[in-house]
Amino acid sequence: MSTSSPCLRDDTRSVGLLFAAANAACLRCIDGRRSVTGTACGDFVVAAMAHSWRVLLQGITSLVFLCAHADEYVRPPPSPLVLVPHDKPAAHPQQVHISIVGTNHMRISWVTDDRSAPSVVHYGTSRSNYTSSATGSHTTYRYFLYKSGAIHHATIGPLSPGTVYYYRCGDAGDEFTLRTPPSSLPIELVVIGDLGQTEWTASTLSHIAAADHDMLLLPGDLSYADTWQPLWDSFGRLVQPTASSRPWMVTEGNHEIETLPIVEFAPFVAYNARWRMPYEESGSASNLYYSFDVAGGEVHVVMLGSYVGFEEGSEQYVWLEKDLLARVDRRRTPWVVVLLHAPWYNTNQAHQGEGEKMRVAMERLLYEARVDVVFSGHVHAYERFTRIYDNEADSRGPMYITIGDGGNREGLASKFIKDHKSAHLSVFREASFGHGRLRIVNETSAVWTWHRNDDEHATVRDEVWLESLASPKPAMVTVVRRGDEL
Repeated sequence: MSTSSPCLRDDTRSVGLLFAAANAACLRCIDGRRSVTGTACGDFVVAAMAHSWRVLLQGITSLVFLCAHADEYVRPPPSPLVLVPHDKPAAHPQQVHISIVGTNHMRISWVTDDRSAPSVVHYGTSRSNYTSSATGSHTTYRYFLYKSGAIHHATIGPLSPGTVYYYRCGDAGDEFTLRTPPSSLPIELVVIGDLGQTEWTASTLSHIAAADHDMLLLPGDLSYADTWQPLWDSFGRLVQPTASSRPWMVTEGNHEIETLPIVEFAPFVAYNARWRMPYEESGSASNLYYSFDVAGGEVHVVMLGSYVGFEEGSEQYVWLEKDLLARVDRRRTPWVVVLLHAPWYNTNQAHQGEGEKMRVAMERLLYEARVDVVFSGHVHAYERFTRIYDNEADSRGPMYITIGDGGNREGLASKFIKDHKSAHLSVFREASFGHGRLRIVNETSAVWTWHRNDDEHATVRDEVWLESLASPKPAMVTVVRRGDEL
């Protein structure tokens, strides 16, 4: 149990928020892609001053945190953005990421500044020895004065499961390596939400890369571009080392909407162009919700859209009902995992009740399909609930986990409501940055661990064993390790 005073926590959080706001303003001046003063000399002076202010503010923020007791864990403030530049030729592929398509294909996605660059991928099982190739297509989009580079998508396969492939995009640039998911259990799924592109994001990504995994699942809020489109490019370059080697399966959050009043840009334009998921293969009519199988069909993953129609009778509702109750045979698929952005159960002050309408509309479908676990983001903290149905503990209901703590620039949601109506269902909660891992061991057992970012280390703070709900008997939950709540 932390003994740091509430006043110290509030003060450090306030300093962090002030730094985040000032840092964002300074970065806009430093960026250099658009003039601030109208003259090159003036822009140089402003950029130099902005850099000096960043250094000064970072020092002040660090000093505040050093004043805390050394033996206490002090939650970190928002950290500076990590902007990743692109200094390669225009035809050089960047922002490379991969996603699965069907049972034995993989979609390779990348961007080139050269809009005439070919949408081709060469690949093989030996380094620099490409025995196969696939040609796809590319798209672009405009947002005010911004015009994207060519966003390429090409599907390669058929591929062998659990196999390392070497590939090269667009007849130019670097060679990348990917490993396809296994054809059977066990399988390890990394789960992160509300990622962003700060120094804490970089820390989370380094912790993920330090231990092996088969696939990454992200329940919304990727780049936090929030209409500033170059941030999408920077985000793609930041996550490329991880996203180019293991499949990233994502669904949208509120920060992907990017509509503006009066101008009325269509929502999700950048997200849909850049992060194309295999929605057609699952019978979905929208990139904003879909499903897929892994581990030879032993695990079914459903990605829902919190910001597209979900009411009974809506396209998403009808699709979900068919997907869960007609397509999934629990005798062959012992594990069903669901991801969405706005949590249905939440005792944090942040975003209270924002997922309630969706819960009322869809919770019955998940319960009747015996969904094992539901992951959400949106709230910038970690919280694990027991198995629930309709606001009551139920051994046949899903376990609900909020994991919106990937490293976003807005900071952590540190205030939980002690007398919340769902407090008795909340098993563990902590406002810290981190990531989670779901290792599905076999058809009956899985282990979930949540790893807090402690500087260079990823510390396991919560660990629990799950039993599949495919079994006719009530599921068991065994807590292996649980740290003190902070």
